[in-house]
Amino acid sequence: MSEAAVLDDLHLAAFMSSKICHDLVGPVGAISNGLELLEEETDEETRAYAFELIQFSASVARARLEYARLAFGASSALGSDVDLAHAGSVVRGFVEEGKHKLHWKTFAGGLEKTKVRVLLTLVTVAMTAIPAGGDLKVNVTGNAEAPNFEIRCSGRGARIPEGIEDMFAGRPADVDPRSIVGYYASRMAQASRLALTVRKDGTDIVFQAKSIR
Repeated sequence: MSEAAVLDDLHLAAFMSSKICHDLVGPVGAISNGLELLEEETDEETRAYAFELIQFSASVARARLEYARLAFGASSALGSDVDLAHAGSVVRGFVEEGKHKLHWKTFAGGLEKTKVRVLLTLVTVAMTAIPAGGDLKVNVTGNAEAPNFEIRCSGRGARIPEGIEDMFAGRPADVDPRSIVGYYASRMAQASRLALTVRKDGTDIVFQAKSIR
């Protein structure tokens, strides 16, 4: 679906809903498969495998739900600010379920929720820059009023995700379920007075969000 630089809110909501459902259908389906094995099998090794499958998939589903709630939700449970140490814990559970390794470095204290959403959605986009896996080095500098984010992606085959430069610059770009998080990040950044950029630095890909004075 080719869209201009501004996607209407109904399409944005639909795309984001599809993204969250896509992320959850895998582990939820695996839990269902594990339960079916427990019902049908009497072999102890098979039943042990089913238990492991259910436990692992439930852990993945929980990590993805916690991440989606913080990155995309509007819950008031955490107040207006989010502690960066808590955000790092949530991000780690999401990032390190597979082939990626997180390195998290921030100043102490909290950050306004919308800015935290920008940071978390940038992490999601950054993961697609190293599809084969690798290191995500997240560095948050500045202060709560004027933070700056940098995510350095290091890994085999690191590349700038297609279309993301146009989205960050506010130029017309193709928006679809695969690229919707990048678009969402750009919208949230505008609301938070953060300027997004992405560049190649040697073999690394570097995402940045800088406060606009």
